[in-house]
Amino acid sequence: MRYDTLISFWSEGSNKYNPQTHKHEKLPVKLNEQYCNVTDLGTAKQVELLGAIRQGSKTIRMTAFPPDKYDYIKIAEDPHTYRFVNSLQVLKGYAMIVGQDNG
Repeated sequence: MRYDTLISFWSEGSNKYNPQTHKHEKLPVKLNEQYCNVTDLGTAKQVELLGAIRQGSKTIRMTAFPPDKYDYIKIAEDPHTYRFVNSLQVLKGYAMIVGQDNG
């Protein structure tokens, strides 16, 4: 199994005042990044684990645990953001299922 895809964990951050625009802006903060094995979750496995088919579900396998608190995940060159759905019991490391964020 190759851990060749860089994923990053992000927090939505806090509101910061921008004096040039006179608005409060929420700036995202990158918490951590690590190389993982990322695969698409098959339809049969989705029905078995999640009870339904969800568009854009992926399985992420990693050697270390993710940060305790994060809001969303970005996967390498993928323009979408992903949210945690479920975790899996594995012998080594940590594995989780994520789904595409529609918001």
